[in-house]
Amino acid sequence: MQQKHFTDEFMQEINTDNTFSESEKITVLRHLARLIDHKVNILITGESGCGKSSTINALFNAGKVKVEHGATPETMEISKFELDNIVIYQCPGLGDGKEADERHSKNIIDKLYEKDKNGDLLIDLVLVILDGSTRASFTSFEFINNVIVPNLGQNKKRLLVAINKADMAMYGRVWNHSENKPTHELEKFLEEKVSLTRNRIKEATGVDIEPIYYAAGYKDGNKPQNPYNLSKLLLCILKSTKTAFYKN
Repeated sequence: MQQKHFTDEFMQEINTDNTFSESEKITVLRHLARLIDHKVNILITGESGCGKSSTINALFNAGKVKVEHGATPETMEISKFELDNIVIYQCPGLGDGKEADERHSKNIIDKLYEKDKNGDLLIDLVLVILDGSTRASFTSFEFINNVIVPNLGQNKKRLLVAINKADMAMYGRVWNHSENKPTHELEKFLEEKVSLTRNRIKEATGVDIEPIYYAAGYKDGNKPQNPYNLSKLLLCILKSTKTAFYKN
């Protein structure tokens, strides 16, 4: 129990320490995940264009695997990437048609019921990524409410919802580029989006979640956009899966 308490405290201290840059925080938290002797399996899903590949590359890529953007519509299977002791299962994008979504849903449900060699459920955490630059779509919530939550089993804490592209919300006009963070106006807007997302899922499923907003970052010609809140997202992932980390 002492190790568990120490790890929780350490993760929180790293995330709140302003002497660390965002990239340094991510590196430290990534190293922490490697120190814990257990493979953690994360299923990542979301609509096409929400930034699943960008998020995976920014959070977990240690130079070994490059997750490609924009899988073709013919790619219907769930992709698997092993990054140190974290295993990522990336689902094809949702929202490309009813027939495709039905096939994606079936594959995801099958994966949620898959068990490991010990007879435990394989997936430790489902990360659903929403696109924060647009209005919340019906497809995303229908998928969370009708596909993910009903098939999580008793442990509903296996669900984490994250809102990407915080820097592009409100048409990207009110992002503080010099400090790489949202303005007060945008911060208020994003907090409202978090609240609406939380309430909408609670009303439909009865499940309590605490969404987080972030920006995975991108490169536009010679002008890179730095990530924002990625270390907080990684911290939420580590906390959400910490029971898996301490399995005997």
